[in-house]
Amino acid sequence: MPSRPRSPTSVFPHDLSTLSLEDVLRALGLEHAASQLSAALAKAIARNDSPSSLLDNLMREQLRDTTEARAKTALRRSAIFPLPTIDSYDFNYPKHIDRELVMRAASLDFIREKSNVVFIGPSGVGKTHLANALGQLACLRGYRVRFVVAADLVNDLVVGQAKNTLHKRLSAWAAPELLLIDELGYLSFDARGADLLYQVFNKRYQRASTIVTTNLPFKDWGKLFHNSAAASAIADRLVHKGLLVRITGKSRRSDQEQELDAA
Repeated sequence: MPSRPRSPTSVFPHDLSTLSLEDVLRALGLEHAASQLSAALAKAIARNDSPSSLLDNLMREQLRDTTEARAKTALRRSAIFPLPTIDSYDFNYPKHIDRELVMRAASLDFIREKSNVVFIGPSGVGKTHLANALGQLACLRGYRVRFVVAADLVNDLVVGQAKNTLHKRLSAWAAPELLLIDELGYLSFDARGADLLYQVFNKRYQRASTIVTTNLPFKDWGKLFHNSAAASAIADRLVHKGLLVRITGKSRRSDQEQELDAA
């Protein structure tokens, strides 16, 4: 009977006993902890900290560094630009905005609940500012986020359909935990575009969250999509358990342009 081949005692390419603690940390992918080890040891000795306290501080530093790196990567992949904040939004400027409702959205509970946020208002009142601010908060919390202008989204789907990659494109737009669709309503869509956009909302419905900014009230969405049934279905999926933030007032950009002309 042939003998079985002997199993190696270890798959690690080195003798573990020869590795320093710093080497072990790097081998585990804890680069930041490895780089901070000497300073952390010196500080622990000076404070007479316990080994568990040293480990706790070192791992918390590693977690902070990892979290920040993930947030930066998420922001880069999200395509959000610029990066405004809720605090930098002037709530006194619009004629009307429900600040409490915006702050409710900023808690990001709607992402956990897989519901949506819709900002409705005329051009220049800060809809995109608030949407991007929420998107940035979501990135910092570790969510996968993606920003896209509505017309670009539809164009991407049309190209995917022409290249027989529509399923792949729909899956890509369904994947983010939060999808920001900006400027829905500035350009109308034909029947094909309306159908493709409906498929995105349908795939995301109660599976992931979407933020939409639009300048059109829901009653006018039939004109946008040239299809009242599609418009109604999309609106229903957006507002179901979602937050609807209505903003009224003049365009801040128009006011700024008038100030420049008068200067």
